[in-house]
Amino acid sequence: MKPNKEKIIFIILHSIAAIAIMIIALLGGDMISNIVPNDSPAIKSIISAIGYIGITLSAGLLYAKYVLHFSFEEIGVCFKAPQLKWIAVGFILPSAITAFYLIFTDGQLVKNNDTASVVPCLINAIFPVGLASGICEEFVFRGLIMRTLERRWNSAAAVLVPSVLFALMHTFNMHLGFVDMLLLIVAGTSVGVMFSLIALQSGTIWSSAVVHALWNAITFGGIIIEAPGNEAAKDFIYKYELLDTNILLTGGRFGIESALPAIIGYLLVCAIAFMLIRKASKTL
Repeated sequence: MKPNKEKIIFIILHSIAAIAIMIIALLGGDMISNIVPNDSPAIKSIISAIGYIGITLSAGLLYAKYVLHFSFEEIGVCFKAPQLKWIAVGFILPSAITAFYLIFTDGQLVKNNDTASVVPCLINAIFPVGLASGICEEFVFRGLIMRTLERRWNSAAAVLVPSVLFALMHTFNMHLGFVDMLLLIVAGTSVGVMFSLIALQSGTIWSSAVVHALWNAITFGGIIIEAPGNEAAKDFIYKYELLDTNILLTGGRFGIESALPAIIGYLLVCAIAFMLIRKASKTL
C-alpha cells in the first residue's frame, strides 16, 4: 500500500516525537542521577539507566495509548518472556565476532592493570550501555515507530524505515569520512533490520531488546576490539588492539560494530529470523 501525503507527514512527525521522547528521557535520567546525594559514579550510572528506562517507557506508553491509540500488546510491550533462541543469539553473535578477531587478525591483547576500573566498566556495560540502550531504543524504534509504520503502510517499510533512522541516529556527533559514514549506515541499517525481524518473529520487543542489550554489554564489557589510533576505550578489562588498518576490518572511526565481520553476522541473523517468519506464516 502506497502512503499518501498525509500519511507520510504523520509518519515523519511521529518518528520525530518518538525519538524526542527517548532523548528527553536520556536527559531526565542524567538529571535524576545528579540529584541523588551519592558521589559514586557506579551508583549514578545505575540510577541514570533506571531513570532513562522508566521515563522512556512511561512517556512512550502514554503516547502510544492516547495519541496513537495502540494497546501495549500492539507495540510489543506485553507479558511475554524473550524467547530462549534469541537470548542464545544475543550471547553467540558478539562472542563469535570477538573470537573472529582474536583468532584471525593481527593484534595484541592488553589487560587493564587498574583493578579499580573493572567494576565501573562492568556496571557501565550492563546498565546504561546494555540494558538502558537495549530497552529504550528497541521500544522506540521497534515498538512505537515500526508498529505504526506496519499499521499505516506495510511490513517492508515497517522493517526498513526505522532501521535507516536507527543508523542515521548513530552518525550524530561523529566526525566521519565518506567510507566511515557508508560503513556505519550499511551496518546500522543491517543491525536495525535484524532487531526488527526478531521483534516481528517473537511478537515482542523484549526479544530484540535482549539481543540488543547483550550485544552492547558484551561488546563494551568483554574484550574491547579497538582499531589502530582509536583510543576511545578508557575503562576496560581486556582490550585487543588491532594492528590491521584495513577499514573493512576496523570499521573506521565507529569501530568494529560497523566492520564487515559484524555486518555479515547481522545478515546471518536476519536470514534466520526471516526464515522463521516465513515458516510460521506457512503454518497459519
